[in-house]
Amino acid sequence: MIKKIALILTALVVVIIGALATLIATINPNQFKPLLVEQVEKQTGYDLVIGGDIEWQLWPSLGVSIADVAIKNRPAFDEPDLMRLSQAQLSVDVLPLMSQTLQVGEIVLQDPHIFIQTLVNGDSNLVPVRQEPVQAAPEQPSSPASASSDSKGQSAAWTVSLQGLRVTNASVVIKDDQAATQTALRDVNIEVGNLKTDVWTPFSMSLRGEQNAATFGAQGQGELKLAADPMLSELRELAFTVSAQQGESVLNEANITLDRFSLGQATTLGFNVNAQTADMMVETSGKAQVTVAETQDKVTVQGLDMLTQLSGDALPNQSLSQELAADIVFDVSQQTLDITEMTSRLNTDDVVMKGKVAIKLTEIPKIRFALNTNRIDLDALLATKNRNDTEQQAEGEQVDSRDAAGKKTATASLSRQEPDLSALKQVDIAGSLVMKGLKISNITLGKTQAKVSINRGKVDLSEFTTEAYQGTVTAQGVLDTTLTPARYQVSKQARDIAILPLLKDAAQVDLLEGKGNVDINVQGKGLSPYALRQAIQGSAAIFFEDGAINGINLAQMLREAKATLKGESAAAANEVRKTDFSALTASFTLGNGMARTNDLLLEAPALRVRSEGQTDLLKETLDFDVFTSVVESSKGQGGKDIDELRDVTIPVTVAGTWQAPSYKLDIKQLLSSNKVLEEKARKEAQRGIKKLLGDKADDDKVKETADKLLNLFQ
Repeated sequence: MIKKIALILTALVVVIIGALATLIATINPNQFKPLLVEQVEKQTGYDLVIGGDIEWQLWPSLGVSIADVAIKNRPAFDEPDLMRLSQAQLSVDVLPLMSQTLQVGEIVLQDPHIFIQTLVNGDSNLVPVRQEPVQAAPEQPSSPASASSDSKGQSAAWTVSLQGLRVTNASVVIKDDQAATQTALRDVNIEVGNLKTDVWTPFSMSLRGEQNAATFGAQGQGELKLAADPMLSELRELAFTVSAQQGESVLNEANITLDRFSLGQATTLGFNVNAQTADMMVETSGKAQVTVAETQDKVTVQGLDMLTQLSGDALPNQSLSQELAADIVFDVSQQTLDITEMTSRLNTDDVVMKGKVAIKLTEIPKIRFALNTNRIDLDALLATKNRNDTEQQAEGEQVDSRDAAGKKTATASLSRQEPDLSALKQVDIAGSLVMKGLKISNITLGKTQAKVSINRGKVDLSEFTTEAYQGTVTAQGVLDTTLTPARYQVSKQARDIAILPLLKDAAQVDLLEGKGNVDINVQGKGLSPYALRQAIQGSAAIFFEDGAINGINLAQMLREAKATLKGESAAAANEVRKTDFSALTASFTLGNGMARTNDLLLEAPALRVRSEGQTDLLKETLDFDVFTSVVESSKGQGGKDIDELRDVTIPVTVAGTWQAPSYKLDIKQLLSSNKVLEEKARKEAQRGIKKLLGDKADDDKVKETADKLLNLFQ
């Protein structure tokens, strides 16, 4: 029996081979060329050109090959072909056909090239010259026989499998004349093993390309298991590598690995990136658990752990590192990205930031955040090498100032260059930030809270509160960068601030001591260092108490004034140049690069000081008249030796610069503005002249001469 079956099968194979040999010998596949060309043109509207032969293949399986095939473009496009390839091969196993199994061997495509172009007028070569709708065949009435035949066809469905796909030396060019962009893929090689469903098969790919001025390359490999529903297919052992370069920016290598990927299941993602710019190196590595929902509408990243290290001369200490941990959920349908459980560390523990961020992906992404940090030293983080004097001179304009003696003094260069804030117009961000401490521009702040929003170039600081120098500061402000130059408005209130340490940290001066309150309401246009001083307008008010003015001793000046009135020489001053006060108040108006006051009042032991004048914010010069009066018995600063000047006003001129103020007793003003002193001086002058002239002078002439002497001081 077995022998008979073997003979039957052998005979069947001989018959099939004979039939195929007869088919191949009698049928020339090239006769199908006109039919193929006609059908392609009819179905798609494109012209098909087959320049080579269509040939049968007998080994290792029955197949066909076709050479020099092209689909033509219209004349208006840059390349003649939409698609072309040098050769395509397809084979089919014969014996499985008997069991209704179509086993297609490896499909090989050699040198395929695709060219896609969009012209300036919007015309694309993907749209053929004409495309006629396919006419459906008229529906024939069904018969029992045909129904039976259909039923049998459905019950005996064919099984189709593809043993492999190999694409060698492929290329793709996508050119958009409207956007003036071009993307080209070169040396594209793809190889896939058995594409039968539910079977793991290896695959690999590689390519290089250019996009405008950028070049890139990619390669990858892994295993693929196809499912009847392609979206349920799986990947495993995936490794993918990318490199790129544009100008001086180079992506040396970016590696991505996946252990196993399928919808609804978590996969371990690993990555590392090595890149560099003209002056910086970047290295990033990390891992996470990634899940794509079966509905494909949500991507979840859990346990993201990433380390980024930067190095370069532009960085403080030439290096910076960041650790980031977070959970991320991306909702595809809602186009939202939620980052939670976020912890970011700069330089290990220098800056630790925690919180959450929510992003809505629209034309301008909406970003909302709630963050808190430890103490941050921005001066250390943002420290850079000082630029040389030539660079600073080029950016700014040297402001010429002179002191009270007309001598030229040096002041800082003030740049007129406005900062580039155009990026703020592409931002929609809002949120809150809490810091345990902050150091910026050498100013040290305590706990700080802020709420800020930036919406398409408009910045709103709705709340800012900080602990500073034993007191508190609150502020609100708006900035509009949609106008040129930018406009701003700021209000700030400081309460119980220790003035001396603040001045030392902010300006390296020790002019003032005490605790004080400050209220500022200003507005202006322009954010360059020059504009911030020249165009600022508004008001400021101060109230300081229990402090001192360093660099001036009003009591000593009063003693000098007393000695001058008596015609005596003032004793050498060995006292500290310092004037204590119980209260110091003033209000200032700001405008045209000046700060002016006419109500500065200082209350000191036994003294009252009022002042009026102005300071030039650009030249940093001082021009104030200070008037000092003794108002009661001097048991405090000054002592009894100035009691004789009670109710007498002593004028002092304050000039010089912020860094080097000067103080001078105004003798002329002293005599001309005080009636008591003027009368005493006249009597002293009359007495002196009378002694000098003796009996030769009568009383009228003495009086007239004394008046002339007094007029010299007026």
